[in-house]
Amino acid sequence: MVEVQDVYYYQIAMVKRDAEKPQYLPTIKAPDLPMRLDCGTRRWSEKDLPTWADHSFPSPFLWSFCEVSGADGYTDYQCMNKVRKHPIGVSDYFEHVVYPNGTLILLGRTAAAWKYMGLLCRSHIRSAVIFSVFFGGTESNPGPLMYDPNVPYTDSSFRPLSPMFQKITVRQGPGSGTQLVAVYRGSRSFTKTEWTKDGGRIPFGFPEPTAFALTFPELIQRNHSGLYELHVSGRHPAIRFQFEVTVVGPPEVIQDPPALLLVMEGREAMYHTEIASYSTTTLRINGEVFFPGSPQGHRKLISDFPYLKDAKIHPLDIQGPRIQYHASNLVFTPGSPFGSTHTVTIEGANEFGYARVSTLINVLPRPTFLKLPADCAPRCLSSEEHTFNCEVDLRPYAMAHIIQSWDWNGTDISVLRGQGDARADYFQTEGITLRLLPVRDASRVSLFANSHVTCRIRIYYKAVQAALGNSENAERVLQDSRWIVYDSRTDSETRGLSSKVDLQLDSTRSTASAGFSWIAAVLIAIVIIIIIGALTACIVMRSRGETYMLDRKERASGHDPDKELLENKNFQIYERPDLPPLRGSRCSLNDYSAEIGSDADGELDDYNLDPGKFNEEGSFIDQYTTETHYKSNSRLPTLSGQYQPLA
Repeated sequence: MVEVQDVYYYQIAMVKRDAEKPQYLPTIKAPDLPMRLDCGTRRWSEKDLPTWADHSFPSPFLWSFCEVSGADGYTDYQCMNKVRKHPIGVSDYFEHVVYPNGTLILLGRTAAAWKYMGLLCRSHIRSAVIFSVFFGGTESNPGPLMYDPNVPYTDSSFRPLSPMFQKITVRQGPGSGTQLVAVYRGSRSFTKTEWTKDGGRIPFGFPEPTAFALTFPELIQRNHSGLYELHVSGRHPAIRFQFEVTVVGPPEVIQDPPALLLVMEGREAMYHTEIASYSTTTLRINGEVFFPGSPQGHRKLISDFPYLKDAKIHPLDIQGPRIQYHASNLVFTPGSPFGSTHTVTIEGANEFGYARVSTLINVLPRPTFLKLPADCAPRCLSSEEHTFNCEVDLRPYAMAHIIQSWDWNGTDISVLRGQGDARADYFQTEGITLRLLPVRDASRVSLFANSHVTCRIRIYYKAVQAALGNSENAERVLQDSRWIVYDSRTDSETRGLSSKVDLQLDSTRSTASAGFSWIAAVLIAIVIIIIIGALTACIVMRSRGETYMLDRKERASGHDPDKELLENKNFQIYERPDLPPLRGSRCSLNDYSAEIGSDADGELDDYNLDPGKFNEEGSFIDQYTTETHYKSNSRLPTLSGQYQPLA
């Protein structure tokens, strides 16, 4: 049986009812309210509304007042023409409610001034049909509807006209003005009404309730289900109306499953979702309905998807709204680019519709290593650079995020850097390569002895990239189990990722280095000696040939040349004679009588004297010493003009 959930379908069926002749009502009095008026004559073939359309069904019927007068006449067509031109809403004069089948309930009078009017029921679907029209008076003497507010209510109690307890089913979604209506008669004077939900106040978002009706919000939600009550009290004994409201609709997903589930081969795939208000469930594998407990269904699955032949798909574990999927023995079939990868769809359905969620289970193989790090032993010299390579085939991991790093003795190198470990200064990572730089400090070579370096591969969901960008602690994010899929550090079946490192001190290089240091020291000593010798030579050469200052030397030796000169009369003040000296005489070197440029100018050969014995000041060289000062007979030429040769 197929049930058509089409609002328009049922509205069309409703408006096929017959129209009624005009009806004439006596004067409406206050005690007559609430008043019920039907729209048209319902046919026997007209079906009741289904459960899903109970109180949420929009009525196809419209009620309006039309302003009439005796001159225009009181006919249904005249009223229809007035309504088409100037419709007057019923709500302007009465608090009212219209049920889905078109029935109008006039609950109470508003404060608007009364006019001469008629009341008409029509439909927007069959706009030419007047289903019902009401005037005042009688058929023989028609007139407008009349209302008399001055007639008092004479009953001594509230009289309910609708059931005191109702079960109301409301569909989730747009409410189309869904109302809870309590119909009762009683004096409105000193009457108090209060609406409650589950014993408390009406939730926020509901329109202000009236003394007869509670209107739901435009969007009805599941949390609107509950027990609603109207408490009416006043001069008469109180009455209470109860409405047990159940909000229904298609199943609703409370908790979504993961859109992608990454599973390493050999492990189990397990996840759950939560769906509310379903009555049946359906499991689909790669879009096809699958019954886990049916051998025939399993054979069909293998026939359609051969790479799932080893996978074991368990029946759904259903506990209330919680539905769990479980699959085991997921292997990466050789020759298949996807292995046991498959799409799982879980569907929950009820009479109002269904909810469907899907998850892609991507089965990943263990990493395939194209290059593995080699051991650095036995010849692993500290003076050399050592390189370790680790290359992984990344093709199967297009939907994942791969992080490759290196461990030194089980500790990540990045952690060593963060801890300020001295070993971290000798590591350089370049993509898939780790470089151990030369260790020239002999005291640190032992830090790298009897060690091992390990290539580490971690597989994450791609969402970890966004998490890393929004977090200040990257290591904490990388350790979060929500993101990590695989870590080679915890995989005991993965081999060959570690290499031995036993760094040895390079003794040959150390000896050569020591010899070089000794030679450098010798060369430096020789250079220093040469510099000292050069400085000494410069000082000696600078002192040699210095002008011999007689007066200074004599005074430095404790002699007074001026005093000695006075005591020794051998030296007199020289005065140039008026006559020119004879040729060949021994004249003073300061004698300017010789003509410059003549034969006698500067001719010392005549005196058998060595020119080297004279300096620029005319001093006698080697004639005075610091040990002997001649005070006796002078052996020097005198200044008297006579020359006394040496004995």
